[in-house]
Amino acid sequence: MEKYSTLKERFLRYVKFNTRSDEKSETIPSTPSQMEFAKMLKKELEDLGLSNVFINKACFVNATLPSNIDKKVATVGFIAHMDTADFNAEGINPQIVENYDGKDIILNKEQNIVLKVDEFPNLKNYVSKTLITTDGTTLLGADDKSGIVEIIEAVKYLKEHPEIKHGDIKMAFGPDEEIGRGADYFD
Repeated sequence: MEKYSTLKERFLRYVKFNTRSDEKSETIPSTPSQMEFAKMLKKELEDLGLSNVFINKACFVNATLPSNIDKKVATVGFIAHMDTADFNAEGINPQIVENYDGKDIILNKEQNIVLKVDEFPNLKNYVSKTLITTDGTTLLGADDKSGIVEIIEAVKYLKEHPEIKHGDIKMAFGPDEEIGRGADYFD
């Protein structure tokens, strides 16, 4: 069984990994940390027992959950990006707000950083839910690591429940979307 067993644990690990892209870089990926994250993802996908797991020369992590039916059906593909936006991504400290009460959320008491309901009224849509926020000094990196987590968790679920029939499911996780270059190298 996999070392990280819940969606929340996986998400918290991923957002703490600095994968910020660098628009000034001439390399692909634009930062070494994206390749390190790709290597970690590759290992996790292999540990899940997926097929055809590899990292291509443009740092796209690819994997397949093979079909579990005996007839030919369309392949489904999912894609998400690894990099984060141009904002502080060092020392990310996610906070978990259990059973959110609908009030302002203090992100950072020392720096008086508050997520105010009057500025973000959609917070009211999440009363009684669990929220994961930044501490206000860094980005959280949820875009698009949440997408990666959702894809991996869905594929993990399908692998653990072979009674749910499906065709081939392919996934790819790429670099440098935030700087507009990653998709140029998607095969």
